[in-house]
Amino acid sequence: MSLSAAFYQVFYQNEQLFQVEEAFETKEKTGTIVQNLPQPEPQPEHKPEVLPPATQAPAASLPATPAIPVKPAESFPALKHKILILIDEPKRKEMIASEAIFLDNILKAVGNSVENSDILNFSFLPGQDAGKVLTEKRTNYFLTFGVPLIKLNLDLLLVPYTPKNVDGIWFLLTDPLAVIEADRNLKKKLWQALQQMF
Repeated sequence: MSLSAAFYQVFYQNEQLFQVEEAFETKEKTGTIVQNLPQPEPQPEHKPEVLPPATQAPAASLPATPAIPVKPAESFPALKHKILILIDEPKRKEMIASEAIFLDNILKAVGNSVENSDILNFSFLPGQDAGKVLTEKRTNYFLTFGVPLIKLNLDLLLVPYTPKNVDGIWFLLTDPLAVIEADRNLKKKLWQALQQMF
């Protein structure tokens, strides 16, 4: 076994190798290397075709295209209160009555009410980028019920039911109101989180 064959066996021990018959080297008994490569076939010479000069056609006049009106970027709605509550009800614009009562009871327990809060349905917001709310500090409390912050273009890492103060604004990420209303443990978590915030 030659040195190169041993090298290939060690280096490619778990691989299956193939040898192409068209292009490989063989040693004759005299020790000279003969290369078995296919000989290229001579190709006929191509003469370039000479085309007659083209006459220039008059340019067709195109009608002027009207400028496409640019729609201004819709911004997040103006806020009237210091508490912003976001819900996500894709099927209806208004909150379900039972959820509204539940939310009002939650807020009253910490000394606030629905009347002192801006409640917005995420599915019906014209501008869903809440970055300006954070940079312009339009609110003091930002509660989301079932709306992940990534949808609002807010790059914050929040643990659900754990309030976090970022630049003077309290953030709270929770499950949808219907889920909280049905689960006693989630109600406890929400109550504890709101006590820390207010």
